[in-house]
Amino acid sequence: MMRRRHKKSRKGCLECKKRHIKVCYIVDSLQSCDETRPRCINCATVERDCQYPAPAPALAPVPTPAPGIFTERSASPLPVAGSAYAAGSISTSVSASASVSSLTLAPEPLLTSGHPSPSQVDVNPFPYAGEMQSNVDLVHMQLLHHYLTGNEQIYPFVYGGLKETIMQVALREPFLIHSVLAMAARHLSVARPEQKDYYRTLAIQLQTRALSIFNSFSLEYFDQSMERRIPAFLFSSVLGFHALCDMLSYRDSDYATSHARYVGYVHLHRGLLVVMDGHWEDLKTTELKILFDNVIPQWFELSCKGEECSDLIKLIESCGRFQGEDLNGAKRAIECLQWVLDAKPDYKSRVHVLCSFAVLIPRPLVRMIAEGAPEAMVILSYYYVALHFCRDVWLIGDSGKFLLTSLVNHLGPEWSSWLDKPLRMMREHDEETLSRETPPMALEFKIIRPSEVDAARIADIHVAAMYSNPLLHAQFPTPESLRALTSFLEADIAGAIRNAATGILVAQDPETGVIAGFIRWTSPSHPEDVKLESGDLQYLEGCRREFLDGYTSVAEAAKDRSVGDKPCYRISFVCTDPAYQGRGAGTLLTRKLLEMAEDDRLSVYLESTKVAVPMYEKLGFQAIDAFQMQIPRPGDTELSETYEEVCTIWHPSTLTSQR
Repeated sequence: MMRRRHKKSRKGCLECKKRHIKVCYIVDSLQSCDETRPRCINCATVERDCQYPAPAPALAPVPTPAPGIFTERSASPLPVAGSAYAAGSISTSVSASASVSSLTLAPEPLLTSGHPSPSQVDVNPFPYAGEMQSNVDLVHMQLLHHYLTGNEQIYPFVYGGLKETIMQVALREPFLIHSVLAMAARHLSVARPEQKDYYRTLAIQLQTRALSIFNSFSLEYFDQSMERRIPAFLFSSVLGFHALCDMLSYRDSDYATSHARYVGYVHLHRGLLVVMDGHWEDLKTTELKILFDNVIPQWFELSCKGEECSDLIKLIESCGRFQGEDLNGAKRAIECLQWVLDAKPDYKSRVHVLCSFAVLIPRPLVRMIAEGAPEAMVILSYYYVALHFCRDVWLIGDSGKFLLTSLVNHLGPEWSSWLDKPLRMMREHDEETLSRETPPMALEFKIIRPSEVDAARIADIHVAAMYSNPLLHAQFPTPESLRALTSFLEADIAGAIRNAATGILVAQDPETGVIAGFIRWTSPSHPEDVKLESGDLQYLEGCRREFLDGYTSVAEAAKDRSVGDKPCYRISFVCTDPAYQGRGAGTLLTRKLLEMAEDDRLSVYLESTKVAVPMYEKLGFQAIDAFQMQIPRPGDTELSETYEEVCTIWHPSTLTSQR
């Protein structure tokens, strides 16, 4: 195999020579020690001691950016799919070939030896997404406008004065303006799901270019004046926010990979602040004075009052794993999380703590997290709960619930006593939120019958919407079985769509064409050959058939008790993409079905989880029965959980008036 050419480091530090560092988390490239004195970026990024075998040679001339951000430059644009424009990076005087990989990370021990380490898994925050043209174009103007007008959405915790400061500094520093535009593109990738791939690729390209420019400077360049450290500090904040956003967007099949991504993100975010070592007080005399005098003291005034984390503190004090500074550091991290939880119900007002958590936690705890110490991972479980409480923030979404569920599966039953509290907090929060929500009217969705090409999208929505349901993980306990389920559902849904008599409708965004949710049902005019759980689904690889059979048995018995052989509509599934939750897609789909049942003068029967019952009661359903079954907790085999569903019924007005 041919190897890519790279420049060897012959005068690198002893630590890099010992470790043969060739791992980069920024882009797919090889990078050895950058020989920066007194501390190379490799060692600074992962917080190691840095020593050189001999006195430092004279440094090479430091490249100086041009005073303006736009210069004449010719390049061949590489079109990006999904746009009429080939969006390019903004031209600067720094060569496009400048290394993007100066910020390299030495591999850390992760979890156990049987799991992948960050160097074995592609945990690159900004994977290579192709070169870009160098001239400014209309897309950049669009991104700049979006940043200026939509900043409160992009940074939900940034007040107007700081936004203006960031922009003023960005207009004189090319690496910061690229990073700002990248963040605007990343936000649009979520705000405009129909163009998700285009904007995400654009964000990666812009952020990679920003890193390339930033890494072309040595630490001595930033040491020359405080004026040069200001954009470096702001760049670390913007880039760290972007890296967190990307890290939270992944849905890896195993927790080891998710954790590797998190460790890579933490090292990146902390490593970017190396240029500020020893100069934090000096920043208070600059144009950032208001930030350090007024904003930061309010943001991080950690006067905790709640008790949500008190059990966790007792556990880490008694477990024997944390001693001295390690224990104090763990407590400080827990205090940060408790302060977020104290903000109930306005958790989002303190989301900045979660976005800064990687740089707030002390170095000993970072080391324990990187090593995969289970006790440290449990602290992260409370971080995931806090993320879930802020799930309305665009970059967070359902990541907290996903990561907590994945962690529980990874640690297994022996850690269940440590994880019971965060699981219970998340469940109770969801129940409380649902109970006080009023189903909104969502006239922006079109209710239509899907086409066969929509089957894959509907299958993905099904699994994503049901992911928080413990029964799903009892029936399909492994990532492989969940993937098999998704493939099976796609084929099953495609077959249902081909059959005109099958009951299935979707809620579609009329502007983007994106399907937000679906409903499936049976009725006298929409028959079903066999219930899904009792069909071929039970033969899927990796599924636990006993929980499919068990559910079918108790559900059918409850239906017989509730409606017997009376003709009625029976709702099988109402599922909404988590990204569209709260916008009324599920409510609109259900109301459409109730209209059909009203026309047919038939009742509607629905089995619902207890959490969702209040929502259906607001639509006119009444609880008439219930059924239970015992299932294991995620990652366990013992039948220690009671799963319950409630049988509900809705009657048309013609039947109601006769009662």
